[in-house]
Amino acid sequence: MRNYLQFVLKEKRLLSFGFTFTFFSSFGQTFLISLFVPFFLSDFNLSNASFGSIYSVATLASAFTLPFIGKWIDYLPLKKFSLLVAMGLMIAAFTVSVSWHVAILFIGLLLLRLAGQGLSSHTAQTAMAKFFRLQRGKALSIANLGYPIGEAILPLMITALIPILTWRGAWGGISLAIGILLIPFVINILSGKTEELTTPESATDDSEASPADYSIVLTDIRFYLLLPAVLLPAFWITGLFLYQVSIAEQLGWSATLIASAFVAFAGARIISSLGVGPIIDKLSARQLFPYYMLPIGSGFLVAYFHPGPWSAFAYMFLLGVTMGFGSNLKSALWAEMYGEDSVGTIRSLFSALMVFSTALSPFLMGWLLDNSIAMTDILLSAFITVIIGTLMAMLAFRKQLWG
Repeated sequence: MRNYLQFVLKEKRLLSFGFTFTFFSSFGQTFLISLFVPFFLSDFNLSNASFGSIYSVATLASAFTLPFIGKWIDYLPLKKFSLLVAMGLMIAAFTVSVSWHVAILFIGLLLLRLAGQGLSSHTAQTAMAKFFRLQRGKALSIANLGYPIGEAILPLMITALIPILTWRGAWGGISLAIGILLIPFVINILSGKTEELTTPESATDDSEASPADYSIVLTDIRFYLLLPAVLLPAFWITGLFLYQVSIAEQLGWSATLIASAFVAFAGARIISSLGVGPIIDKLSARQLFPYYMLPIGSGFLVAYFHPGPWSAFAYMFLLGVTMGFGSNLKSALWAEMYGEDSVGTIRSLFSALMVFSTALSPFLMGWLLDNSIAMTDILLSAFITVIIGTLMAMLAFRKQLWG
């Protein structure tokens, strides 16, 4: 803890920048947008299926756009890129608030997914991975605390605001908050000693390769071996969380119990995120990455056997551990594999693929449930994919593939 505190005090400007952007990414995340779904269905006369299709297409469109925009963080000053992202998020929230037609709502959702879930997260994690070498793991751990804190605080605030302001007023308030809080914050925090915030932490170069682009990555066999491990946790968690009521019913858990277990998920995510940071700095991300899915695999097994109410908390806790590990390990790994100078380009590619996978997950999960596939069979299948992904990741880090 002393090392963490000293590090935070020394690097408080850039760390607070990363934390703030992960926190504000919440406005483009499914957990927050889902709070407004009943109002979207009512005001735009949409069915659950039709809104689900609109949301999935918006998510896929944002995923397709992300690599083309995300790579510019490697070429533009951090301040300029960050301001563009913040303004995009502000415009997205405003667009949703004034949407008078379903087509305008679609544009607003697309911009929210792109600027929020996509670019805000991308900006924070790329900045941490790019500008910290010796303490990259700790930097990512601290910045990524914005995710669980947003998950814990914002739903309560939004549900309290909607009855007072209406759902449109709530989105207008979000847009205003971004305009008067996030944008001035970026201007202030990245002003002054700009050289410190545009030059990576001085250290001997510990990257494995010279700066890379998409063509180099797509011809790298390690990319394909690592891809399942990168995508599977978010893929399964998106689908399982979306249909958590079905999980509760089939496994004998109450809806209240599974909702309460989200506390275990958030707590595990915070603990594992903070805990893995110093280990990354000591051992490197490549040594840890092949094993980071083992907790989520164990969680699937716990839910598969579902021995009692306590298993809901163990299931959610283990899922949270992998999510906490993964958010730090992946950004650090791209810097180790391809160099800090192109971490934004590489990360935007993987982020886009992850968004694609999370867009497809609800379709697959819904189809399986509609066809009466038992939740235990789904959980067992998820466990098998985790084992396969782990073995492929272990193969990716064989010495022969690293030259």
